[in-house]
This record gives sequence, structure tokens and C-alpha cells, in this order.
Amino acid sequence: MSPTLDPRGAPRQRGGGTTEETGPASNKKRFEIIFTLFLFSFLFSSRAEAVGNFSVGLGPVGNIYAVDARPQLDPGVGGQLYFDYRWSPQFSTQFGVMVTTQDGTGADNGDNGIEFLGIPTFDVKIYFLSNESRFDPYGLLGIGVYAVSEGSRSNGTVAVGVGANAGIGVDYYVTEHISLGLSMVFRSIALIDSTGSRDNGASLFPVSLSGLAAWHW
Repeated sequence: MSPTLDPRGAPRQRGGGTTEETGPASNKKRFEIIFTLFLFSFLFSSRAEAVGNFSVGLGPVGNIYAVDARPQLDPGVGGQLYFDYRWSPQFSTQFGVMVTTQDGTGADNGDNGIEFLGIPTFDVKIYFLSNESRFDPYGLLGIGVYAVSEGSRSNGTVAVGVGANAGIGVDYYVTEHISLGLSMVFRSIALIDSTGSRDNGASLFPVSLSGLAAWHW
């Protein structure tokens, strides 16, 4: 039995049958389905074979101090630069430098413009996925040489020391050359300050939250 057209031009089945949807609403639904499939295929498809083992990256970094220590510091922001060599699909080493600026708080309130520096840091990164993917999560362990500068007060906050790093992160490969990422790193740092007294030890425990952009070649 052939359908007839209603006044709006949509086919209507005789005898109370179902109506086939046509027109702008149907086209919109098809477009949404196609776009969703394309988006999922782009996000979760395997990335192209890596163009090389080297990468250089930079990005903003913010420090939150998990434990009160001396000097007592408010959260601060800054930047970082790093170089990475990927030895295998699941292992790389990374050298970096970072600088953040923060103000004193608590007992150090009013001592502003204190610089916190990692010069340099060294991390070993272990990647969790063995198959190539646009998403590349990892964990890291490392060490670093750290320093704290004098702030707006001359009260001996200058200190230098070493610390251990542990963290997690993820990179997303936009192309085979470019990746964007996020990371969170906990640092436990022992410092020697410049007060000259017998009690010249200090410590910091920052959590570093970073946004990363890298070039791979």
C-alpha cells in the first residue's frame, strides 16, 4: 500500500501505520549521531607512530603547601620548562626547571615576593599503557635541587636543599608532534637556610599542579 502525503509534505501511512520522520528534525538527528561517532573515534583512536624520542615542553605551575613549615607560604604560581627523552613506550627521563612566586603567611605574613625554584629537577616517568593511544597516563619519581629566595623582608629566608618528587600525570596527543597535559607532583624538600644559627634547617612540602604543552620530534 503506497503512502500519501499530508499537507506538510511528510509521508503518511494509510491504515494507521507508522509515520516516517523526515525534514529538518531528522537531518539534525543524523548530524548529531555522525558528529558523536567522529568525536569518539578522534579522542580514542590510536595516535600516529611517534616521530621521535625527544620532547620539550613548558607551562604554568602552581604550588599548594600541604604542611605548614618555615617559611610559611601562601599558594603561588609560576612556570616551568622541561626536556624529556622517551627510552621506550613505557619509560622516559625528564629534566626540568621551575620558578614560582608566593607571599608569606602565618609567622611569615608580610614577607612577600618569595621565589621558590627547582634548579633542576630530574624525574623518571613510567607510562601505564603499552598500546599507543592519544591519552598517555604516567607516574613519576624523582629528585631535585631547590632554593628559596629572600622576600620583601631581610630575615634570612634564603635556603638551598634537595628533595624527592612523586606524582602522576597524563598527556593528550593532539597530533604526533604536539601534546597537552596535566600533572600533580608532591615534593618533600629539606633545606639549609642562611641564618647562621645551629638550628639552620628548614623544610617545604609543596604540591605542584601543572598544565603542560610539549613538542615532540
